[in-house]
Amino acid sequence: MNLVRWQRKGYIIKLRNGWYAFQDTESHENIEWLAANLIYAPSYISLHTALSWYNLIPEMITSTTSVTTRKTNQFITPLGKFDYHRIRPELFGFGYTLEDADPSKGKFKYSRKIMVATPQKALLDFFYINSFYDSEKEMEGLRLNVTELGKTLNEDFYRFLERYKNRALERRINLMIKTHGL
Repeated sequence: MNLVRWQRKGYIIKLRNGWYAFQDTESHENIEWLAANLIYAPSYISLHTALSWYNLIPEMITSTTSVTTRKTNQFITPLGKFDYHRIRPELFGFGYTLEDADPSKGKFKYSRKIMVATPQKALLDFFYINSFYDSEKEMEGLRLNVTELGKTLNEDFYRFLERYKNRALERRINLMIKTHGL
């Protein structure tokens, strides 16, 4: 009953069943990412959001995109839109880092951590989930940053690619490499 009362009075906002945020919480650039990790766990930031953050694509992303082992889902909350895409559990447990949720870290020098895909994993997740990128024209339409892409195609990238064990994904990656002259 208190949660309902506090919502009516505007003290808290409901993000999803069981998840609330204080209305006057000091906002920072990563609050949406922290919420994305929490309201549909397990999940980590990946796909368009991570690709944009790593400067691999030029677009500004309006929703927070994540991958999860749960079913594909979407939530629209007062903090923003959250999109979750399912991947197999064996593809989930690698290729992400833990970033500070609040760079200022407060008076106790503690910050919650956000799970974010590495650039290599974000790129592989993207092509794994978006199988329609199967022509040079489609690849060109992505407008990938070739300089950043070249840095991403390293030993970790190819090690992660092997773990997917997916020939169609390998074909899309080879097409991307050919299209961008790498």
